[in-house]
Amino acid sequence: MSLPEIQIKELLNWFESSSETRKAWMPRRIEALKANQQWIKPEIIKQLSNERLSTEYRDYFNSGGGRQRLNAIHRDRIIRDIDKFRGMILYLLDESIDIKERLDMVLGGSHRIDGCGRALVTSFLLDFNPVKYGLWNQKTEDGLTALGWEVPENKDSWGVAYMKIQEALNKLIDLSKPSISTLLDIDLFLHTIAAESEGIEAVKAVLEDRKIRAVLAESNEIAAYTPEKMNFELERYLEEFLASNFERILWGSNLELYQEDERPGRQYKIGVGVIDLLAIDKDKKEFVVIELKRATTSAATVGQIASYIGWLQENLPRACTPRTVPVKSRESADQGRSQADEEEPIQRAASGTDLGSRGSGRE
Repeated sequence: MSLPEIQIKELLNWFESSSETRKAWMPRRIEALKANQQWIKPEIIKQLSNERLSTEYRDYFNSGGGRQRLNAIHRDRIIRDIDKFRGMILYLLDESIDIKERLDMVLGGSHRIDGCGRALVTSFLLDFNPVKYGLWNQKTEDGLTALGWEVPENKDSWGVAYMKIQEALNKLIDLSKPSISTLLDIDLFLHTIAAESEGIEAVKAVLEDRKIRAVLAESNEIAAYTPEKMNFELERYLEEFLASNFERILWGSNLELYQEDERPGRQYKIGVGVIDLLAIDKDKKEFVVIELKRATTSAATVGQIASYIGWLQENLPRACTPRTVPVKSRESADQGRSQADEEEPIQRAASGTDLGSRGSGRE
């Protein structure tokens, strides 16, 4: 059931005035937007050399545009044909063409490039015009779901689906006026209520008809004296460290953090829980589950991983067996261990699933 508009306005007002996530991330996002807009313009893209365009794109992809994490496994294949990439992005930014047609052609038609999904495509649009175009990734849909709003159906074409997303984002702009004026802010709002603890608590507060600040203060007061909370924060810190430095760590295999249709491999939701980090063994084409535990017994950890593997076995084509590996950063390989080695033993299990068997795109 959809939240009443008065409650959504309360959430938006809280986000604009009090959200710690917004205070921490909005200045960085604005700086990233300014940098991105230096080259995401049709007249600039037309003039850039192939080498310069490749460099701008790689820097952009690696940073996620300053607002998301993109799967590096797709990065280089997208510009394998740099002329096709240039043509795709120029077509995408051509406002003489209806936006529905542009999305249909870029994500599923003649301008489609393998690996170039909705998050990257709509990120380009947002940087081109953050007042007119919004980002569309999994967190966008998760945030709308938290509000009780409908998300596009698989039967919708890419263009129709994006128009539904745009309609929802613009409605949030209308409800938040005059404090929030761009879809860059709305994107962070949806991320916050979908994925950040303060945002989840804020939604809970309005659902229970309580004051958001009171609920957050109560939650923080309890958390300050809870040992389990301290363990959770340590685990989350380690998880953030590993996710941020994933490619610099020697896992003992050629691993890369997984992402499916812009759904990040960190805190990856499945039917029986949430996997801390889901990765890909690029050599063996296997999925790899990485779980971080500081305060759970080894038996409980193994049981948790076993349940994840069981779910993967039922939902992916081939089975797997669990194994453990040491964690080493490239910089400390000579010393034989990394900061991650000192902080935490990593429980790991791999699912031998052929990545090529998984489809992508709307059906």
